Amino acid sequence: MAELTDREAAHVLRGLIARGVVRVTRDDGETQTADVDVWKSVTREKVEVAQPFGLASRPPANGVALLLAVGGDQGDLVMLPISSPGVRLGNLGEGEAALYAVDGTRVHVKADGTIEILATKGVRVVVEDNVLDVQPGYIRGRMKDGSRFAAGPGWSKLAAGGHFVAASSAGVTVSVPPEVGQEPGAGI
Repeated sequence: MAELTDREAAHVLRGLIARGVVRVTRDDGETQTADVDVWKSVTREKVEVAQPFGLASRPPANGVALLLAVGGDQGDLVMLPISSPGVRLGNLGEGEAALYAVDGTRVHVKADGTIEILATKGVRVVVEDNVLDVQPGYIRGRMKDGSRFAAGPGWSKLAAGGHFVAASSAGVTVSVPPEVGQEPGAGI
């Protein structure tokens, strides 16, 4: 094998790591891929984007990425996770982490142990067959056994075992006459 000149070696080293501008991403295969402009007039297509286990994202176009030439081979590029400086969530405190989307929706884990969820449309929590929906106009829950509750501005309703209690500014409505007594325990 012929030895490389200093100039050739410099070109090889320069090509090991490159910065690129992402034009489009695809997330429909085994791995996410992207088309990226690497150098002037040089675009690489379907470059694999390395993503950590348990975290997935698909940034908007024009993100910035670092590309690595595997084994020094420019034909075998892999891209580190893509950054998108124009929509980055900043001003996090030391020790904090957040998941976020371009519309402002986010899950912010604060250093004091608080988790703050900000959703622009709604939040749905599902545990087995139990569902909790938080929407702009109401909060609603449904339990696995069919029990449910809902509340909105000025009203609330609780239903379980074929009975219900509803309250609003008009008063309280129940499916059976109420029984006056002490507050029952959590398991009723």
